Order: sequence, then structure tokens, then C-alpha cells
Amino acid sequence: MTGEDTTRSPPPSPPAVFSMASSSSESTHVTRACRMSRVGGVGSPVYTMLRPKPLDYEQRTTLVHVFNNIANQIFGNNNGFPVVEAFGSFTMDLFTPRSDLDLSVNFTANTDDQYARKKKISAIRKFAKVLYSHQRNGIFCGVLPVVTARVPIVNVIDRGTGIECDITVENKDGMTRSMIFKFISSLDPRFQILSYLVKFWAKIHDVNSPRERTLSSMSIVSLVAFHLQTRDPPILPPLSALLKDGSDFESVERNTVAFKGFGRTNKETVAELFVSLISKLLSAESLWEHGLCASNFEASWISKTWKKGIGNLNVEDFLDRSQNFARSVGKKEMQKICRCLRDCALNLLDFMRGKLDTSKLKTLLFGCLKPDELVSKPRLKRGKRKRKPQTSPDSRYGLGKGKHAVHLVGSDQHANSTTAEAPQVVHRHPTQAKASTQCAHKPTPPFVIIPSGFGYSLSLQLPVAPQLSRGLLGRPPPVNLVHLNNGAQLPQQGLLLSLPSQQAAGSNSGVTYAGAQQLQRNEN
Repeated sequence: MTGEDTTRSPPPSPPAVFSMASSSSESTHVTRACRMSRVGGVGSPVYTMLRPKPLDYEQRTTLVHVFNNIANQIFGNNNGFPVVEAFGSFTMDLFTPRSDLDLSVNFTANTDDQYARKKKISAIRKFAKVLYSHQRNGIFCGVLPVVTARVPIVNVIDRGTGIECDITVENKDGMTRSMIFKFISSLDPRFQILSYLVKFWAKIHDVNSPRERTLSSMSIVSLVAFHLQTRDPPILPPLSALLKDGSDFESVERNTVAFKGFGRTNKETVAELFVSLISKLLSAESLWEHGLCASNFEASWISKTWKKGIGNLNVEDFLDRSQNFARSVGKKEMQKICRCLRDCALNLLDFMRGKLDTSKLKTLLFGCLKPDELVSKPRLKRGKRKRKPQTSPDSRYGLGKGKHAVHLVGSDQHANSTTAEAPQVVHRHPTQAKASTQCAHKPTPPFVIIPSGFGYSLSLQLPVAPQLSRGLLGRPPPVNLVHLNNGAQLPQQGLLLSLPSQQAAGSNSGVTYAGAQQLQRNEN
């Protein structure tokens, strides 16, 4: 899985598929400009509905706290270690209420991943053993250790919230990447909004699942960042500028601060960026196999060769430049991705020509959103291990039959456990007639909160701190945060916009505790 730069010059940027101002008629140009603004009217409510509520932050904070206690019970406490730290979409603040929670059990403060694989597997097995015990007590379900994976992992689902947790050991690379994208997100709000829209578009069209050989979330977010890096003028700086002094927290934070306001001269809207990103990716369709590679490190197209079978789509890993973020994309799956891109481009073009109304375009791009249906649904994961033929996935998850059985289509759709009391949702492809796709809660004003108080804390007030550890790559979180019985108190102010009313927090009276929240309440 290695790659190396060739000596030839990087290829030029692919041409645009279509131009929004190609007509010489002034009236036509004005009409298309108005329709472009209406494209923004399609994406804005989608982003607002996808944004998590305060309760979603609180639930994940509680889970981090519970898993920290479990880790201390298993391994003891040696100068604050081990510590369970969140990373991934939660740390980057790019998650939805249905997103997984990525966790890393860290035994050292070293930034390099030098923990032996044998030790990682041993820790995963010990963790799984305790989780099995809690599963028998009805706290968790779906416990599945996969020690043969490239990164040993144990998957577990909290019955109380339906949140699926992916627990790894000493996943320093994953944590560092999350930290870097967290800093990037602070430079320009368009990055976060566009990442949400593109990830959801990919999920709705079933092209966001590395297990199904399509796009990983990391490759999608990297492509969004790359697009903003290669605009004229650029919106984001090359990552080489942020990593020039190393990948440790202090160095990246210091270099990021120097680029505040970097993209202010670019006045493109999120709608314009969405359209031009689809155009850019579609234009490169025939060039990937010839070595075209998107490099966040250099903020430009480069030429790169890979081993056979992993170069169908090329997105360079900015930490380990010999790796391809999109290595999981298969040849047939790449054709499916390109078909989705073409359909999207044609739908946008029809909208610009007045052949589609706003409602129809929204359905074609993002499905039929319903504000009250975005809930956590555990998905069925199958590890690479032998199983008895008569053992069904339902028995592993303790799922009931009848009214509790749900069939979901897509990369990250989940099947709910019997104890979860959230409404059941059936997810289908948006082109189907009676579609009910992944949907969101009641619209609330969008807000930005940096959720993690572990390891990668910014020099801003943190909203949550479930456990005051020494951190991994950053300073410890503030000590003046008040803990609730089932989570940490959220702040009254986000980073960009005001926080919605405390509709999800409130008093704990009359609350039925289940899953990990019950464990925490027992401790209190």
C-alpha cells in the first residue's frame, strides 16, 4: 500500500464540467445567479437539521466517561493512564446524531504509534471481556472484537442511546488527523458546512462505506478540504504549512493561528463550492487511473503511483504520504461513484435551466428529510471470524422480531436494539418512490461547539470534560466545569453562533436511565 511521487510535473487542474456563466445573455446570467442562491436554500436547511443537539454532545460525553471508568477498572490507573479519548467525527465536530463514536484507549502520552500490535490485541480482548459482562446485564449490545483487522477494534452499542462505539488502542494517527481537521474547521466555517453536505450526499447515495469499497469519511473530508485549498483565491492553506514544525498539538495550533482569515478574500458561497466540487471530481474521472492524486499536504494535484488495486481514486494521506485515504475504493465501486456524480451534475444543471424546482432538487440530492426522524441506529457489523451457520446477526445484538425489526439500506444505517425507545426509521435510496431516508430533528439554528476535552483541546473554553485527564497531545481541560448526573454541563455560547435553547438538556427528573447512563448513575 505504498506510493511515490513521479518525476514528471503535476498534471494541470481538470477543466470544469460546466460553467455557471457560460451564456452571453445578461438576463440569463442573472437568472442563473438567482438559481445558484436557491441552491444554497437547498443545502442550508439540510445542514441545520443534520447538526446535533446539545443532548447528542452530552450523550457522547457520558459514554467517554463510562469507558474511562471501565478502562480504569481493567487496567488500573498509572499517573492518569490509561485514558479513553474520543476522535473522528465527534472531535472534528462533523458528526450527526446517527454517527459512530470513535474511541482510543491510550496508555502513553507519546504522539507516535509505537505500541506493539500484540499488546493492542491483548487490550482489546480484555476490554471485550468486560463489555460482554455488561452485555449480559443489558447495558450494551453488539459486542464484537475484531483482532484480525489492520487496526484491532472492538465494536459495541450502548442500549440506552443506540450509539455505536468503535474502540481501538493507541490510535494516535487517527487522533492526530482528527486534531488537524479540527483546526482546519476553525479557519473557515464553509469547510464544516460543505463537509456535512457532501458526507450526507454520499451516504444517501450509498457511496460512503469503505466496507463496501466506496468512499471513507476521511477521504470525503479530505477531498472537501482539497477543494477549498485549490480555489482561486484559496480558502484553506496547504497542510504542509500547518505541519512544518511537526504534528504535535502545540505546533499545529501555533501554525494554524497564523492563518486566521486566510480565505476571507474568497467570496464563494457554500452552494457554489458544492457545485464546483461535483464538477471537479467528475472532470477527473478518467485521470485517476493515470496517477492523478489530490494532495492536502501540497494543496495541489500531484502524480502518484500505487500498487495495483488501490489507485482507483487517489487521496494522499497528509501524515503518511505513502498511503492513500481512498485505498478501499474498488474499480466497480468507482464507476458507481462516477455515476452518482454525473447524476448530481445533471440534476444541478437542470435546476439552473429551470427544469427542476427547489423541492425536487432537494429530494434528488439529499432524499426526503423529516426533522423528527434522525435517531441513532446501530448497524450490523460482521467481523472476520468464523461463525456457526445457525447464528443470526439478530441473536448477536439481542434484537427482537416483529415490530422491533428494521431493515436499513446504506453504508452507515443501523438496526435498532429492542431496548431503544427511539422511533424506527426505514432508510431507502432517494430515487425510490416511497423513500424515507436518513432524516433530522426539528430545525434549530446551526452552531459550532468543539466537543472534546481530551488531548486535542483548543485554546478556547471547552464545553465538556467528562474526565480530567492529562490529555494526550494537548493541555488538560479547564477544571471549573460542572458535571450533571448524566453528563457535563454545556456552555451557553458556541464558537460561531448562539446556542439553541436548552431544549434537550433540562432537568433529569422523570428521566429513565438505560445503557451507559445507568452505569454512570450507579456510580453517582
